[in-house]
Amino acid sequence: MAKATAELTEHDEVVSARSLITFENVQLALAAGLEACQRNGDIDPAADARQLAGLLLAVHRGIEALGKAGFDENALRSMAETALAALPRPPR
Repeated sequence: MAKATAELTEHDEVVSARSLITFENVQLALAAGLEACQRNGDIDPAADARQLAGLLLAVHRGIEALGKAGFDENALRSMAETALAALPRPPR
């Protein structure tokens, strides 16, 4: 989907619309997971789950692109762990 989005959305309205819907649905699924983490006490309940989901989606897409560019697995894992560590924790 990433390649289709990057290569076709400028010229194909159907691909553009479907890509947008798909990415929005992924963001909603991530937000739902983050909301569950908030209910469980793992993520600060005051944080905006939808915004955090957008951040995670962007990080994921970036890591995917960097992996395709040849970054090694350890570097990619470190990036993912850093992003997850940056999520707001509940106040203690």
